[in-house]
Amino acid sequence: MLLQTKRFLFICFTFICTTTVSAQENEVIQKNLPKEIQLNNDKTVNLTDLKEKVVLLDFWYRGCYPCLKAIPELIELQEEFKDDLVIIGINDSDNREDVTDYFAYKKVNYFSTYKSEVNISKKLKINAFPTTIIINQNGEVVRVESGYQKCTFKKVLRKTIKKIIKDKSHP
Repeated sequence: MLLQTKRFLFICFTFICTTTVSAQENEVIQKNLPKEIQLNNDKTVNLTDLKEKVVLLDFWYRGCYPCLKAIPELIELQEEFKDDLVIIGINDSDNREDVTDYFAYKKVNYFSTYKSEVNISKKLKINAFPTTIIINQNGEVVRVESGYQKCTFKKVLRKTIKKIIKDKSHP
């Protein structure tokens, strides 16, 4: 019985369903998007400077097992769409050294924020991890997904990114 309970909990943590947030939540996010984001490589990125790119914000932290499972898929997406996509990890829980060490260990090809005085997750009312926000080339929030499901996570994000790129190239 204990083994079945452990197996059930493992499945629940591993395969949390992905859900799209409501239009009202989407508006809160759009209104409160940060202008500048301090990254773990000592650089600051201004979201308005990324207008020609699709931006994917990934809200994560090291103690979140589904977040860690999503990272390899995000690495693949960043590689696949390297000319059109900028992924930024948003981590308001872990210190810069932990984020930087983990990203180096996993050979992550994008950068992340780290715990600081500015809590982006709280400002955007992000309550589930991971949460991904996709922003089009006009700076508009196009999709917000909460959770991680191995079978569909990358597929849903890839489809959304491809559509945004196609729409931009065929006005």
